Amino acid sequence: MSLYPVLWKELKDMLRDVRTLAAIALMPLIMMPLLGISSIYAQQLQPGVVVVVDDDKACGSIGNILNISSSELKTQIIDALRNGGYLVITHEERNNKLVPDLKVVIPRSFIANLTSFNRTAVVRIVKNVASSKADQAVNIVNSVLAQYSRKVSEAKVEYLGELSSIKLRPDSVLNPILTATVFVGPQGGQVSYAESIRIAIARLLAFSLIFVTTPSTAYITDSVIGEKERKTFESLLATPVPRWALIIGKILSTSLVGLITGLADAAGLILFFTLPSMTYGINMFGYITPSLIATHALAVYLSVLASLAIILPLVIRSGSYRVAQTFSLIVIGLASLVFFMALYVDLDKITPAIVRYILYAIPYTHAVGMIEHIVTNEFSLVTTHLIAMLVIIGVLLWLSLKLFNEEKIIYSKT
Repeated sequence: MSLYPVLWKELKDMLRDVRTLAAIALMPLIMMPLLGISSIYAQQLQPGVVVVVDDDKACGSIGNILNISSSELKTQIIDALRNGGYLVITHEERNNKLVPDLKVVIPRSFIANLTSFNRTAVVRIVKNVASSKADQAVNIVNSVLAQYSRKVSEAKVEYLGELSSIKLRPDSVLNPILTATVFVGPQGGQVSYAESIRIAIARLLAFSLIFVTTPSTAYITDSVIGEKERKTFESLLATPVPRWALIIGKILSTSLVGLITGLADAAGLILFFTLPSMTYGINMFGYITPSLIATHALAVYLSVLASLAIILPLVIRSGSYRVAQTFSLIVIGLASLVFFMALYVDLDKITPAIVRYILYAIPYTHAVGMIEHIVTNEFSLVTTHLIAMLVIIGVLLWLSLKLFNEEKIIYSKT
């Protein structure tokens, strides 16, 4: 029961600041849906402007197989851009004071070159490099041009076949090599496309852990340095509470902030995928399993617990908020490094082995491993990473007990 008084005291201190706790809990619930909304709707708040000019105004044909015209291509480009939310202005409507995000020009002789068998037709694209909407517009225009080019190429192949009295199949000429992609899991067995998407989502979830360590480190800093400044630490040390109970109590009580963050983050994750599902009619929930959500919440909590275990011995020896906050930033930076690497690197496959073992000494690596392996149903590896993380946290707590020095806590300057 030695731990109970410390937990009760710390929880009462935390509950006095209900607004901060509410903000921590509500932030993921608000921010995750906002991210979903911004990814869908925010771009519509900035309508891009594209000018489409047809300087050719010509028609042509490829034998008796296909009739084409520059106005037809212009219309297809305009329709695609308008469907993408762009304001399209034709040459006749153009306002000289308006600087467009993109200008598409079908030059003279375009149709003549396009119907030729020894020349290449060119569409000129003028891109405003300062525009955030230009890249998407370029992609839309290139997609239309690729489809139109394909249609013309197939007509040319068919026409050449007629001239040579050879029965040609356009696909065999234009695409003589095709690829067939098969998705396999870590054990080499074939997996579905949905499972490959789930693995990509797991990487994103591992990266999202970068946001969860800050609130708890702020709380533990205030729990130690704040008590020193309020002169209540001396009274706490004068009680018969064992030193281990004091340290474990502060960490466990503060880690509840991490638990709140983890649950709120999991709920926010569900809301994040709700918006695309409602907007596009895509069942995004098919990619999110209960085991993934549970593992993500557990990884969040253990990441917070690991951060507290790392920073507590540093905070104990800190003489001021400024020094403690510096140590907090170092810990957050270490976590950010691991979580950022997880976005594009398989941490379990890094070579040389010495680098991998150094990463294994960092508890956040195992939080990433838990999330990445749960989606591939590698439960033994999930368990291994969980045990390794708990062992590292235990060692760090033991180190905090060893570094606990009453005299330095009381007499260090704040």
